[in-house]
Amino acid sequence: MGEFALTLHLRIHDAITAMRRAHAIGDDDLALSQAGEVGDLVEIGARNGIDLGSGYADLTPPLEHS
Repeated sequence: MGEFALTLHLRIHDAITAMRRAHAIGDDDLALSQAGEVGDLVEIGARNGIDLGSGYADLTPPLEHS
């Protein structure tokens, strides 16, 4: 299970990095897509008994309403 958890952490890290880059260049669609990927990965972890949500829950950008 350690390798699985490590892989999840690495994929989440990559998705967060991509999300921040997309947000920095103003690509909100890509940023939201990456935020969704983070959420999906956290959910996969939870279904397999790995609590990742508490460490990543606050990293997704808030939705801005025009």
